[in-house]
Amino acid sequence: MSFLTMEQLFQQAKANFSVSDIISPHVRILFILESPHREEIKHHIPLAGSSGRSVSKVLFEGKQSLPFGLLLKENSDKKPYCHLGILNVCPFPLQSAAIPDSKWGDSHPEFVSAAEKVRVGNDKDVYRDETWNAFQEIMQQDFNQRLTELVNQPLVIVPCGRFAQKQFRLADVQSSNWKVVSDVPHPSYNSWSKDRYSAQIAEVTEAVGYI
Repeated sequence: MSFLTMEQLFQQAKANFSVSDIISPHVRILFILESPHREEIKHHIPLAGSSGRSVSKVLFEGKQSLPFGLLLKENSDKKPYCHLGILNVCPFPLQSAAIPDSKWGDSHPEFVSAAEKVRVGNDKDVYRDETWNAFQEIMQQDFNQRLTELVNQPLVIVPCGRFAQKQFRLADVQSSNWKVVSDVPHPSYNSWSKDRYSAQIAEVTEAVGYI
């Protein structure tokens, strides 16, 4: 680790490379994702790439071609879009390839490595490497704070993919105002269109249809 602490590096990465969540005061369905990637960094919007395009295709039956994040941003004052939100567990990229300042990443290899290891290490809650545990704990504090701000909001919460599902479980933020849709895959590689996830996706699309 550099002379900066893990906490300081996390805050530095957050300040420099964050993509803001999309959560309007009218949100009723909240999709929880992992972290931004290159397209999200480029547009400063979550779910702005191919995964976002997959979400739009499924939720709106092929009638929308814009990636989901861009769709919500451009229609923030219209129904049903104003009732849909996106929250990333980590506000900045967990993959080094998506960090827009490669020199920053190269200067802090242990931090970047810890972020990448936590991203893929979804089979364990606690790691052997304390650097990974430290990163996950700091990321969890940030995620927990943003979740806690929503406990009074009636929401359908959709954690997408193993990483988001694990981190949502670890956050242990609960509310009687929330309904959680379980076992929804990450929308990458058109997974939302695959037969084996049809029941979960049907539950999501039904919730969207009610708003």
